[in-house]
Amino acid sequence: MHGVSERVDALGEVVVELNEGELGVALTELRQRGIESLAVCYLWSFVNPQHERATAAFVKERDPGLPVSLSAEVAPILGEYERMATTVLSAYLRPRMAEYLTRLEGKLRQRGFGSRLLMSHGMGGLTSVQEARERPLLTLDSGPAGGVVGLQYFSEAYGEPNIIGTDMGGTSFDVAIVEHGRATLDDEPVIEKYRFLLPKLAVRSVGAGGGSLIWADEEGILQVGPRSAGADPGPACYDAGGTAPAVTDADVLLGYLNPDNFLGGRKRLNRARAEVALAAVGRPIGMSAEEVAAGAFEIVNAHMADLVRKCSIERGYDPRDFALFAFGGASPTHVCFFAQDLQVRSVYVPRHGSVFCALGMLTGGILHSHEASLPLTFPFTREDIGHVNAMYRELTGKLAEQFAQEGLAIASAQVTRYAYVKFRLQPRTLLTPLPSGELTWENQDALRAAFEERYREIYGPGSGYPQAGFEVIKYRVDGFVPSIVPSIAPDRVRSSEDPSSALRGTRNVYFATKRGFIDTTVFDGERLVFGNVVEGPCIVERMGDTVVIPPGVQAAVDQYQNIRIEGFARN
Repeated sequence: MHGVSERVDALGEVVVELNEGELGVALTELRQRGIESLAVCYLWSFVNPQHERATAAFVKERDPGLPVSLSAEVAPILGEYERMATTVLSAYLRPRMAEYLTRLEGKLRQRGFGSRLLMSHGMGGLTSVQEARERPLLTLDSGPAGGVVGLQYFSEAYGEPNIIGTDMGGTSFDVAIVEHGRATLDDEPVIEKYRFLLPKLAVRSVGAGGGSLIWADEEGILQVGPRSAGADPGPACYDAGGTAPAVTDADVLLGYLNPDNFLGGRKRLNRARAEVALAAVGRPIGMSAEEVAAGAFEIVNAHMADLVRKCSIERGYDPRDFALFAFGGASPTHVCFFAQDLQVRSVYVPRHGSVFCALGMLTGGILHSHEASLPLTFPFTREDIGHVNAMYRELTGKLAEQFAQEGLAIASAQVTRYAYVKFRLQPRTLLTPLPSGELTWENQDALRAAFEERYREIYGPGSGYPQAGFEVIKYRVDGFVPSIVPSIAPDRVRSSEDPSSALRGTRNVYFATKRGFIDTTVFDGERLVFGNVVEGPCIVERMGDTVVIPPGVQAAVDQYQNIRIEGFARN
């Protein structure tokens, strides 16, 4: 890290000119240290970026191959430390992302791909490869964000305004919430210990996946995760050299997964290796392999239920008011068990749950967003209103320029303006939509009223403190162009409730409520059709996942070929 002499004050006035002599010395020393990318963050540069832009021009002239990330472009927002952290991480990722995207585009061209490549980003939309190169942080959580967009699609299709989405894969368990048909946004996400000034869909994770390792601590207490077996060598049952047991090994030993029909029979699992690995964990603590598997299964389900509670109850939501979507390859095996704990209304398991995030990306569209800071207290003066409207026009102009570069007109985009509002002396803001049209002296009260209503929704009646006054910290403009959504047409003809044509056989499966293994019906999920109803205990095997339905729970195949499971709520 190197400091150089310059100063812009809070009003954007240049107090000390940029010292190019010091800048040249700093650049030379940093290059001698072998830096591959440069982050530039000056005080108050989000008000006046003149010195940061001059620094970029200076570096380009003397070292044109060095990538430069400017805080005034990456995160032109109040908050020097957070702005610096955001810019540094962006600079760290930039050369790696550029290399990856160049390689990806090259391979696609070699294989005859002639269309425009779009990238998914963490706000739940698509963007150009160029923006992903310049703002690589946009791709943070872009995979799970696709799943959240898919939740919004089915929220509308089903008429389910409130949905909890759960995605259990190989290494993690991710949770997101759709409220009133819209995904929850995290305006200042925290990754590890760093807060970033880059909005993204709120997705929280815990180390609870099919590859999460099962182990015993020094006190002999069984633990699951956060360490993972990874894809290579993977769980012991993968028979690829792994010896430590993972959640998938427990699922195999308990009978939930069929070793001969994993991934529709494309991969065979070694049950004997799973048993040996689990027995090795249990031996020092006096537990059998089956006891370790059953204990680990309960522990990982408890971890998942706890994360759902954190994402819902801590934000003022009651899980019992929500439907739950379970996607990802491993989630359908576990969902009924943590859904019973949460007492959700119903559970949906998508037909193509293992690729649900990819499906969700296709249901979104091109989404661009630009932000700027200008702290103001409420009520605004007429001069303030002029500044705010000018800022919104500038941000909208950036959107128009960006869409034009992509061959799209701003007129085809849905443009939405927001303000980040808070009670004075409080640290956190709430994203609040602005009234349509320009802000005026007459309609500014609508912004305050919208903020108070939103605050009341989240924190409860009477929780606000208007006597403290109101403050607006930053402003945002989103532009969204919908994509051509793939047709997911519902079935029109309901079949018989009788699922016997899809019956595959039976096998012994462990259920804690029955205190052991019981003979359990197994269905071929690919042969179940709209209208079929199955009663637990049973198992539905599909190419991408295995749905475990415990005793006392009923499931039905709906018009989208998704499985709807009910019987969790208790009076």
